[in-house]
Amino acid sequence: MRKHIGKTIQIKLPITQISLVIDEQAKFSLSKDEVKDANVTLTIGSDVLNAYIAGGKDVAAQHVKVSGDVDLAHAMSKLAGQLRWEVEEDLSKLVGDAWAHRIVESAKKTRRYGQSAVKDLGGSVLEYLIHEKPTLVQKEELDSYKNNLRQLRDDVERLEKRIERLMEKLEKAS
Repeated sequence: MRKHIGKTIQIKLPITQISLVIDEQAKFSLSKDEVKDANVTLTIGSDVLNAYIAGGKDVAAQHVKVSGDVDLAHAMSKLAGQLRWEVEEDLSKLVGDAWAHRIVESAKKTRRYGQSAVKDLGGSVLEYLIHEKPTLVQKEELDSYKNNLRQLRDDVERLEKRIERLMEKLEKAS
């Protein structure tokens, strides 16, 4: 970021806007003055949070409009791609290290249990629809059925040809 010292970034949010400047240490700091012509402008739509929750960082990035200095925008994109939020660190400032660790670990366990429950439920529903109330079939069973159907169609075509030849022989004999 050293080559971008002194450049400004304007972040437009749905309810406010923030202006940043890259200071002499190549760090971002809030601009004290109002920025009229920022080097890069990031316009973040109101649906970015929903997109982030639904699909993660890559999906959310599609809801951010970037304009201005391409080189600075690319450098910021690379930097943003490497950012990781340390929830436990921020939480420890509010409730202390031990409680923050417990809360984060509990949240991780809850997430794992939730994912496991969804997977188990999906498996159970699939099992029910395949075996208990045959609404669906397994892929292998469907493939086998299609192969049998192709074989039957080929057999019927061969039989039709054979019957045609026999009919021709009968007509020639009479």
